[in-house]
Amino acid sequence: MKSSRAAWALVTAAVLMTTAACGGSDEGGSSDASGATGGGDGGLTTLTMAETPGSPFAFVSYGVQRGHFEDEGIDLQARVNPGGGTSTVPALVQGDMDVLGLDLVSTLTSIGADLPIRMVAAGSATSEEADGDFAAVLVRADSPIQGPEDFDGIRMGVNALRNVNDLAIGSILEQQGLAPDAISPVELPFPDILAAIDRGDVDAGIVIEPFATIGQNQGLRVVARPWHAIEPGMQIGTMVMTEQTVARVGDDVVAAFSRAVQATADDIREDPDAFRAALPELTELDPALAEQINLIQWRGQNDRESIELTGELMTRYGLLDAEIDYDEVILDD
Repeated sequence: MKSSRAAWALVTAAVLMTTAACGGSDEGGSSDASGATGGGDGGLTTLTMAETPGSPFAFVSYGVQRGHFEDEGIDLQARVNPGGGTSTVPALVQGDMDVLGLDLVSTLTSIGADLPIRMVAAGSATSEEADGDFAAVLVRADSPIQGPEDFDGIRMGVNALRNVNDLAIGSILEQQGLAPDAISPVELPFPDILAAIDRGDVDAGIVIEPFATIGQNQGLRVVARPWHAIEPGMQIGTMVMTEQTVARVGDDVVAAFSRAVQATADDIREDPDAFRAALPELTELDPALAEQINLIQWRGQNDRESIELTGELMTRYGLLDAEIDYDEVILDD
């Protein structure tokens, strides 16, 4: 796997040219194209956010439902992010949203390409136990693949390229002593990965909840737990703003957003059953399925060790040219 820096150089240039052409001010308090305002309903600051479908989106929606963001003076307008990985980063930099839920690999890739991204709160993390991992590599029930040792020469469905899937694949290749091209990733949306496995279009696929449990209920079989295999309890996702948004809304709003994320994480950890009960309403998930899925672990605050491990592995696997200045880009650790 080659570094994505060269590919991102063109994207970076285009994004920065567009941002410059759009103008704008670093002053906080007034409404702009992204929807951030200094005085929403009842004096709330409105922030717009895009988050990964499934459990990550359910997390922020639950925080809104429970009033944690409102308690911090924030009117959070969250929507599902139809893309994945780095595909939405240009829209974030151009001001189409204020906050983006993003995996750590895509975040560090973007920062390594000199995009002005700052981590303001933690996203998803995996379980300390393999069976509790919210991600899974699935295969057909009749597949000869029994585990990562059988991944040589396979096609792997992934929801996005150049994101945390690359870290999982790189780790598998290293642990199994396989050639760099032993696994061929095929980019597909999560629901389509399940169908592609069933048809035989791909040999295996990396999916997160609820798609992991849906696939198992359809007869697919788990052969690996990719995030847990890298590091038990590892942080996988983060929530990011651009440095321009941080400057515009101000440090107090950024801190308030982080506290709301932390309160939501604490709420779910203290009462996971209440979160499960809310999932059908938040994500139109079948109540029976909501009881089955592995819940993502949420910390609220970014885990410096996980982020540094991600950067170290990315550098080793050729996904990042050099590690970044973590002190500059992590705002809440």
